[in-house]
Amino acid sequence: MKPYRRKLSSEDAATGSILIEKRVWRAFPPPMTEFDVDVAGARFATRIVAEDCACVPPPHQHYHLEAGHFRDLLDFARGSVIEIDAGDAGFVVRNG
Repeated sequence: MKPYRRKLSSEDAATGSILIEKRVWRAFPPPMTEFDVDVAGARFATRIVAEDCACVPPPHQHYHLEAGHFRDLLDFARGSVIEIDAGDAGFVVRNG
C-alpha cells in the first residue's frame, strides 16, 4: 500500500478522527475490526468506524480512523498532514 496522506479538516481535528477516503478503504481492515497502529514508537489498538451519511445522494457511509487516544503524540491541528503506512505488524501513523 502506498502511504495514505490526509490534510486534517477542522472536523478531523475536533473529533479526534481521520477520514479515510473511499479510494483507499480496501487498504484498511473492515469497520469495527480492531487493529494495531504505531504512533511515535508506542502501540495502540484502534478501528475504523463507519458513519451513515446523506450529505449527497444516494445515502452512503464515511469511514473514520479513531485517533483520539493517540492524537496528543501528533500535530493534530486543522491543516496538519497525517500519513498512514502499512507496517510489519499493523499500521504506522505519523505526521507527513
